[in-house]
Formats: sequence, structure tokens, C-alpha cells
Amino acid sequence: MNAHRDLPPSLTRCPWLSGADSDVVACSGQTMRTRGELREAIRAWASLSLPEDRDVALYDSDPWRFTATLLGLWHAGRRVWLPGDNLPETVDHLRRRHLILLGELPEAPPAPPPATGFTLASTLSPDHNAVVLFTSGSSGEPTPIFRTLGQLESEVAAFERHWPLGKGVVISQVSHQHTWGLTAGLLRALATSHPFGLSIVTWPETLAEWLMKMPVSALISSPPQLSRLPGAAIGMPDHGPGRLFSAAAPLDHDAAVQAERLMGSELTEIYGSSESGAIAWRRPSQDTTWQALDDVRLRCDGERTLLRSNRLPDPEQWHEQADHIHLLQTHPPRFTLHGRADRIVKVGGKRVSLEGLAHYIEAFPGVLAARCLTIDHSGGRIGAVIAMAREGIARDHDTRRALISALRQHLADAFEPVVLPRFWRFVETLPVNAQGKLTHTMARHLFDDLDDRRQPRWLDIESPTPDQRRITLEIPERLAALKGHFPERPIVPGIALIHWARQQAERLFGARGQWRDMRRVRFPAPLLPGDRAVMTLTRQHDALNVSVTSHRGQHLQLRLLSVASATDDPRESS
Repeated sequence: MNAHRDLPPSLTRCPWLSGADSDVVACSGQTMRTRGELREAIRAWASLSLPEDRDVALYDSDPWRFTATLLGLWHAGRRVWLPGDNLPETVDHLRRRHLILLGELPEAPPAPPPATGFTLASTLSPDHNAVVLFTSGSSGEPTPIFRTLGQLESEVAAFERHWPLGKGVVISQVSHQHTWGLTAGLLRALATSHPFGLSIVTWPETLAEWLMKMPVSALISSPPQLSRLPGAAIGMPDHGPGRLFSAAAPLDHDAAVQAERLMGSELTEIYGSSESGAIAWRRPSQDTTWQALDDVRLRCDGERTLLRSNRLPDPEQWHEQADHIHLLQTHPPRFTLHGRADRIVKVGGKRVSLEGLAHYIEAFPGVLAARCLTIDHSGGRIGAVIAMAREGIARDHDTRRALISALRQHLADAFEPVVLPRFWRFVETLPVNAQGKLTHTMARHLFDDLDDRRQPRWLDIESPTPDQRRITLEIPERLAALKGHFPERPIVPGIALIHWARQQAERLFGARGQWRDMRRVRFPAPLLPGDRAVMTLTRQHDALNVSVTSHRGQHLQLRLLSVASATDDPRESS
């Protein structure tokens, strides 16, 4: 039970320290963890000796380990940086900041042993510099956002005032490494003494199993997870979560209607940002306008949107918000969203809205979604990432050129030639992170071939099963490997295909050098400049079967063996 149940939910009063040791604080089906276990783990991390002059970076995909580590570090007075992933590029960024790496980051120490006799403070300061989050980086490199414990507590309290939780576990489908999953999925459960989930519930089948096994007070989700829900309620229990929430990216009306029908719960969508925290809400199945939370004030000053909130560093000051809004004359005030103000760029001396450019591309027949970004290449021009249905995407040089020409002609009605996209990438779905956002880094990776002429254009990636990956690639006409191979009719040399296969095998299935040995190599048909192909990697024990196919047929058959198994079976040499 919550010892402070008559008070607003609090993080500074350390509710994880109140109550009996036997209280359940986290669960997953039949597995339960108790308050006594959490206290012991918090004490261990709080007593851990770390250099005093350095901040800590924490990445841990396991909610239990993450929670114990985070709370222990807070009790030790630490500021904790929360990266969105643990990819090599991110790790390099953290190291450049001289941060201590913990959790699932390289060279992180193991969990410390129990600290018997170590006493934890019963309260924490609201001014404590609790976490450093990162923007999604849609317009550039992600930047750090500093949040105090009081700001985090303010967001949790606002959620509870508007939507009090009933009994049951808080299930999250969103990573706690990001602001939405952290505050709504984890800290709110801790502040209100609700159990939190012992894992991130990604797939609909797992969600259905959890809903059948335990009462669920809230499901914290986002558009990518809600879009995975089946078209019918097959497998879903009759009772859904007490409350259903979505945030981090726009949720369209049809997806909201389907989610409510399948879950049997009203869906509330939250609008906010890493910089500002939660700002407003709506029920997307019924309304397109937003209503501000009760402690948020909004006003427009010309084209600027100004905001006051307890989630901001100075709650009494007006802060400029990156999104354009239109305030409606209603009571309480409501508003509509009209794109980001920081997506205005200058190309060739001309100002252009990247949002407006993308929206105009989306009006082209067959385009499902589009994003535009500036590319630091050839003097700084615009790149366009366009999602289309599979049948609408060009598969060879000629049809690709015709598609780009038609798109440029479509845009020429509204934009000057100098601001039109120079670089085009066509995908079946926009690559988004767990929060449903296409970050600048993710989008920029689609254009890596501009800086490395040895690479194809790496586009879509699918994971039909845990042991299979399908990666779509395109052959640039200026691929370095085409030079001299052959002058009159260039084709992709087989050695380049093998190199790409090994490269992707190491990236997706193992460490560098893991897939050195190859068997059963075949090159049935040539791959030409401009061709669009699919590389399929299928893992079978210690081997990977690789194939590359396109509309022209099959271009590569290859079997890669791990180092450990390369000499085990002489039959593999055939």
C-alpha cells in the first residue's frame, strides 16, 4: 500500500522505501519482485564507490536492473545520462563526454554486492539534477536535456491528477531510456506504488498473455507498438488495461479507433517534448484538437509559441516552443498543431520549410510518408526519404530516374529549383526508433553511400524471425566497385557482394571477424547499376545462409560459417 496515498504522488519522498518488504513492486506473469529486493539493490548501487568528478551514463534494457541502478545513483547524489541506445556511435559520444558507463554499455562494472548496514536517505531534493535525456534529433544531432527530480515529479503528478490509476500493474511498450517511457511507464508506477512490468512488452502476443494473467492499471504505448496490433481481437482477452496511453509521435485516427476497439479502453494521446515534458492531451479517435494540461499555459506571439510549465527550468518564465500552434477560442483553451518552427532551413540562399516540402511530397500519388533533411554533401543540399508501397518503388535505373523526374515536376509547382531535393531514398516504411520517431541520425544513415563510394544504399531492414534479416539495397551508379568492371556494361563484382554480406552478418549477428569462412558460393546473375535488391541472411546454428535477389533473379548464394564451426564439417567445403 502507498504510505502517502492521501498526498500527491511524489518521487522526492522516495515511496520505494515505504511499505513492507513483501510488497510486490514489479511483476511479469508469474514472476514477482518485492520491495525488500528493490531496497537491497538500491543500497548496493548507492554505496558503490565511483569517481566523484564524473557523471554517469546508464543504458540497461531490463526495467528491474535499470530501476535499481537509477534509484541507487540518485540516492548517491549522481546525475544520470540516459542514452537512447548502446550503439557504437552513441558509446563514442558518451566517452567523449568522459562519462562513467554502466548497465549494458561497454566495460561497465557488474552489479555491486549487497551493502549491509548502508542507510538510504528518506527524502531527495526536488532540485537534484536527476537525469540528462536527449532530443530525438529530427533536425540535427541530438542535444542533451537536463531534468531535475522536481520536474520529473511534476509530470508524474499531472498524469495522476488527470487520469488516476486503478489497481494493477503498469505495462510499458516504450523504453525507459526515453522521456515518455521513463515518466509514464516507470516513475509514475514507483510514485503511486503500482507494480511496474519486468520487461518491455513489445509484441501483441505477449501483451495478450499479460492482460490475461494480471490486472493492468495502464498500458503505456506509442504508434509503432499500436500499429502492430492485429486487425481483429483474436487472442486478446475480453478485459483490457484500465487506461491506454500513447505519445512520442502522432497517432492517426484509424489506428486510435482500432486500438480502442481491440483493448476495450479509451485511448489518451499525450503531446510534449524532451525539452518541455508533457504539454497537452487529446482522444485521437474523437478529436483532432489538443487540450493543455492543467498546469500548462500557452500563448502565441506572432509566429512564436510561448509556454509556461512546471516541467521547464523556470516555471514563471515564458519559453519558446518549437512547434507552431493555433489557439482556439474555447473554454478550456484548445489548439491545433501546425509543424515545427525549427524545420526552416536555407539552401542556396533560399529559405524553405522541410515540413512543407515533405507534406507536398506526400501529396504525390503512391507516397505514404516523407521526411526531408539537409545533407552536408555537395555544398549542403536536401535529401528526401520517401515511403511508398512496394509495387510503387522503382527497381532499376530507368524507372528510378523517371520516378524522381516526376517528383521534381510535382514539386516545381510550389518550390524553386534550388531547394528541391537532390538526393532521394525510397523505402517501404520510414525507419523509426522505439518511440516512433525518425531521428536525424537514422535518416542520415540512409545517405551514407554519399561519403563512402564502396557502399550500396542500405535501405529497409526487416526481421521476419529472430534468426532472419532482410535488407533492401540499391546499387549507386557511382559505386566505386563498378569502375573497370566492365567499361561497356558495368556490373557489381562478386567480391563486393561477398564483402557486403560479411559486413551485414557482423553487424546483425555477431562481432567483427565472426563470419570469416564461406562455403557454397554462387553468382547466378549479374547485378547492375541502379538495381534494387534484397539481401537475406538466415541463421542456422553456427552458420548463415546468404542470398541476394532482385527482379532480375538471384545474384548471390553464400554460406558463412562462424569461426568456431568453420572446420567442424568437411561437407561444407562442397
